[in-house]
Amino acid sequence: MAVSIYCPHCRRHTALRMAEYAIYDRYDGRRVTSAITNEIGRGVWWIGICNGCNHPVLVHDEGDTIYPHPLPSPSDRNIPEDIRTDLGEAKMCFAVNCFRACSVMARRCIQRACISKGAKGNNLADQIKDLTSSGQITKDLEEWVTVVRFIGNDGAHPNADNVTADEAEDCLKLAEQFLHVLFVAPAIAQARRAKKGK
Repeated sequence: MAVSIYCPHCRRHTALRMAEYAIYDRYDGRRVTSAITNEIGRGVWWIGICNGCNHPVLVHDEGDTIYPHPLPSPSDRNIPEDIRTDLGEAKMCFAVNCFRACSVMARRCIQRACISKGAKGNNLADQIKDLTSSGQITKDLEEWVTVVRFIGNDGAHPNADNVTADEAEDCLKLAEQFLHVLFVAPAIAQARRAKKGK
């Protein structure tokens, strides 16, 4: 089985290989290797070894469950560090099924981004509208971040709706895409223009 993860031990992207053990046939002395697996209930559990650091993880089937939890993919370095830190925390929350916390941290990313772009207003709704009215974001982007704001509010307030896994995942995707539009795409374009000397 081929499973790729961000290793929780060495923090690098890696493919896992199956751990093996060796036994010797008592009749002819041949060495026989076998993967370390165990079929319990539904599916097979196996021990995967990181190709980078050689540390083990426990894997179910084709990676639908992994212990310890693999790290989420790293965020683009063009996102400002404080916002990138919040985004990383949102991803970690999602990775360990803390969906309310994920949505709150994704919302926090959006608010930090708005503030970093000089948005005026006493709350996130006003700051989003200010960025739209000043032309820094489009109506489509306003809609994306408004969804993040709604889901993040649900995660933050005890009398609101619960945040499901799907909602948290969508919230996280929208927040990261928004940050890509705001910070990553302009940085890539600027670097390319600089290389062309234009």
